[in-house]
Order: sequence, then structure tokens, then C-alpha cells
Amino acid sequence: NEYKSYLSMPVTNLTADEARPRLAEFDVIIDVRTKGEWDQGHLELASVRHVENLHTFPEKVSSLSGDVAGKRVLVHCGVGKRAVMAGRHLEPIVEELFVVNSGGYAQLK
Repeated sequence: NEYKSYLSMPVTNLTADEARPRLAEFDVIIDVRTKGEWDQGHLELASVRHVENLHTFPEKVSSLSGDVAGKRVLVHCGVGKRAVMAGRHLEPIVEELFVVNSGGYAQLK
């Protein structure tokens, strides 16, 4: 996947089809779609609802650090690009990072 190079830590890249049967395995599921996308539908297990702007995501991650530190975290978005970009900010604080880098919410539900 073209976005894979954004991540420097060991990360498990999953397609939506690979992630779907494993959703219950994650401690935290982060949905980095917009509020409008969230309002159209979301995973019941999603712990973090939405991110309006990836430029402000580092600030959001700082506020989440207690919720995600040392945990198995899955990040997803609508297609895959935003999830990979968000993963860059999460990598220093999570125990294991899983990124849906192919497919997104529509394929996960």
C-alpha cells in the first residue's frame, strides 16, 4: 500500500476484510472520519468518534494518551489514508498499532 511508508514502528496493516472479524480483539478502535461521516453510521465498538481535521489530530492524541497508552489500537477511516496518517501520531504511545489501510468503514460494518 502506498501509505505504508508513513509508519516507522512495527505496525500491522490490515484490509477492512481482515479487520472485520477481529474487531473484538482491540482495546480501542479509533475512527478518524469526520463528524458528518460518523453521523451517517459508525462501528458500535468505536471508542473515539471523529476527527474533523488531521492537522489537529496530534492535539487530540495528547488528550487520548491515557485511553490508548499500552493498548492494542485499531485505527480506521473511510478509505485508508487518514488512518495511516493518524497512526503516525499514535505510534509512540500504543502497545500495538493496527491500521486499516485498504477499505474503510463501509467494508468494516
